[in-house]
Amino acid sequence: MGKPIYVELAETLQQQIASGQYPVGGTLPPEMVLCEMHGVSRFTARAALAALQRQGYVTRKPRVGSVVLARNPQETYSVQTNSASDVLRFSSISELHLVNTEDVVADAPLARELGCGIGEAWIKVSTYRDSPDTKVAASWTDFYLRPEHRSIVPLIGHKRGSVWQFLSELQQHPIDRIEQTVEACKIPKDVATILGVQPKSPALRAVYRLHGEGDQGRFYVAISLYPEGRFRLSQTLRLDR
Repeated sequence: MGKPIYVELAETLQQQIASGQYPVGGTLPPEMVLCEMHGVSRFTARAALAALQRQGYVTRKPRVGSVVLARNPQETYSVQTNSASDVLRFSSISELHLVNTEDVVADAPLARELGCGIGEAWIKVSTYRDSPDTKVAASWTDFYLRPEHRSIVPLIGHKRGSVWQFLSELQQHPIDRIEQTVEACKIPKDVATILGVQPKSPALRAVYRLHGEGDQGRFYVAISLYPEGRFRLSQTLRLDR
């Protein structure tokens, strides 16, 4: 199966930006002009421009259009984390965008990821985050919430704040600890489309299991993908003496 038409259009525009046809500080043609130039629908043109924005090539301004930011974006979002509080702080300052919500039942592979029993019900909330500085899509996160926490789902991506804050307010119990597992992976095709990167490109995959205080158990599990070149995580580890 070939690439989606909007991806092909976005790649064409990337090449034209890189060649200087559309210089930094200038604007791309409006959606309707792109439709006429490339023989595509307005939906396709809009999706291509949105992809360019996520990749850091352009910013879209009302009454101005798509302004070119860079010929070859290399922006990397860096985060320093030395504690669980730092991890939670990052999730508070970056902007979250809701992509999809669905009810799932844990099969054997998912149960291993979540640390739960096979057959347990969860709410899967798929999102991506922007870099606070560049507004480029920096990461993808699938949140797995318990069914009793369904009331916070409408808040995700729509109300200022993070998932852990919403849950802490709902249950009035703070996060006690975070279990983290990190491994290398390749970006799946559907996620690559949203983040504006090539399918199967390198990425870092982190699984975060957040636990409540005392015997509250798991609040939720977050599985995040960080594309190569978009995100840098720095940690300082000290030896126990």
